[in-house]
Amino acid sequence: MRKLEDINLLYVEDEKFTRMLVKKLLEKENIKVHEAANGVLGLKKFYEISPDIIVTDLAMPEMDGFEMISKIREKNNIIPIIITTAYREEAERVNDMVTDCIFKPIIKDDLVKAIQKIVSA
Repeated sequence: MRKLEDINLLYVEDEKFTRMLVKKLLEKENIKVHEAANGVLGLKKFYEISPDIIVTDLAMPEMDGFEMISKIREKNNIIPIIITTAYREEAERVNDMVTDCIFKPIIKDDLVKAIQKIVSA
């Protein structure tokens, strides 16, 4: 079983305050967090760092989470992806391509439990 501090996590979120807050919350759990502000930058980071887990918003400018997830799945079908969204309809559109879904507002315990579930699998 891996530990949280062994995890390289990519967090993709266009809302700067949310991105900063969630990054701090996860870093308090000793998770190494790499961040990106949209799908274009998220995809670039994905290739640069080869993360263990991706946490991503769906509605973002430039490239949304749907397109980013599709492009990642073309290259890597097994990397765990957790989506964050306020809209159930959005989640249903990518349900078969993601590992878990956290509805906004993000509750720290829900997100950490989802990550722990992946790490302990």
